[in-house]
Amino acid sequence: MNILRLPDGTLPEMYFVDLDGTLLSTSSEKYFLKHLVSIGILSPAAFLRFLLFYVLHPGKTIREGKGWNRNYLTGLPPEAVKREAHICAGILMKNFLREWTFQSIRDLKNSGCETVLLSASLEYIVTGIAENASIDYIQASSPEIDNGGFTGRLSDLRPWGRNKAELMRRICDQRGIKPENCAAVGDSWADRFILSECGCSVVVCPDRKLRKLAVRNKWKIVEGRHTKWA
Repeated sequence: MNILRLPDGTLPEMYFVDLDGTLLSTSSEKYFLKHLVSIGILSPAAFLRFLLFYVLHPGKTIREGKGWNRNYLTGLPPEAVKREAHICAGILMKNFLREWTFQSIRDLKNSGCETVLLSASLEYIVTGIAENASIDYIQASSPEIDNGGFTGRLSDLRPWGRNKAELMRRICDQRGIKPENCAAVGDSWADRFILSECGCSVVVCPDRKLRKLAVRNKWKIVEGRHTKWA
């Protein structure tokens, strides 16, 4: 495998990696939801109420993507959620890892590039994945906790679409790095914003619209079956 490089042949200073569909071949939070139901932490009734939120707020799903809803966390014990998320992270890395992306992380990290897992998935899952993959930093959906319990809201921007690019710029600013000196990898149309700003962009098992954009922009394409959230 050739190490990813910027157009001028130099190595990227930071590598921004998407999770679902890119590092993993499945939806990490969808898997986590099923896990919570299977072990009885999330009741079937609570799961149905979670699904009902999508029915009641179709406009929000169009604007923010299918993973915006964190209502399922309401009423769940935070420590149990963190524990089970860590368990799921290990299972996901074992059974759903996309080898090309994982190897690209290792190659760039070994070359001195900082690595960032930038995902709209739940922070506790993303943290566990990052630990398993030896990734330097994460930016994920951080659930709001009030009086010891989840509110069902997030405490910061959800890293999806334009927000993902905004968070990437924040990280770059904090470290004095320009986005054009960074690499990014993603799999879906929502990743186009961050991919368009980085100097080296790769799409892994892309959806149809992102593939067309990648061809037009001459981005590297790693072939494979695209992962769908639902």
